[in-house]
Amino acid sequence: MGEFGWAYIQCEDEIAVAVGPTGSLQFHSGSAQLSGSDNLVFLPDSNTLNMTGTLNISGTINANFMNIEVTNKNVINLSASGDTKFGDSADDVHQFTGSLEVSGGLRLGYLKLTAASHTVSTSDYIIGVSSSDFVSITLPSSSVVGAGKVIIIKDEWGSFATGSNGGRPAVDMISITASSPNLIDGNGNYEIKDGNNAAISLYADGLNGWFVF
Repeated sequence: MGEFGWAYIQCEDEIAVAVGPTGSLQFHSGSAQLSGSDNLVFLPDSNTLNMTGTLNISGTINANFMNIEVTNKNVINLSASGDTKFGDSADDVHQFTGSLEVSGGLRLGYLKLTAASHTVSTSDYIIGVSSSDFVSITLPSSSVVGAGKVIIIKDEWGSFATGSNGGRPAVDMISITASSPNLIDGNGNYEIKDGNNAAISLYADGLNGWFVF
C-alpha cells in the first residue's frame, strides 16, 4: 500500500493501517503507514470533497461551475476569452480601481417609458419617454444612488407639431421631480416642454443634489 500517494478508505470496519475520521483521504505518512485528517474528507452520500486549509496549485483548474466567497483577494491577472458575466441582480455593485478601457461597443441600461409616472431606480440609466401625455418622473435620493450616478431622460415622442407654436404642450410636459429635500440645480423640479425631442442629463452629488450637465 505504501507505494500509492493516497487512497479513500471507508472506515466502518477496523483496518489497522487506516487513521482519521470516516471518509478522510489517506496519505502516505511513513514506512507502510497511512494517515488521514478531518481537514480533507470525502462524503460519498453527497459526492462532496471537503477541505479546510490552503490549496496551492501549480497548473490549471478545469471546472464547469464555481462558487467563490472571498472577503479580500489580490488578483495579479484576470483574463477570459468569449463572453463573461458579472453579478446576478440589479443591486450588485462591481468596483474597479484604475482606468477602464473598452475596445468595442458599449451598451448601457435603457428603459422605454410609456407609463404616466416612473420612480427612477438605482439601475436606471437612459430613460426614453415614449408618450404624448403628461409624464411624471421622480428621482431617487442622491445620497442613496451615490456620487456620480448619471441619469439621461429623453423625450422620444416625435409627433408634436413643429414651428414656433409647436413642440410638446405644457399640459403634456415631462415633469422631473427630486425627492425632498433633494434639488435639481437648486430647484425642486425640472420640466421638459415646448420643444421637440428635448433631453436632460443629470448627475448626483451623493449628498442632496442633482445637477444638469
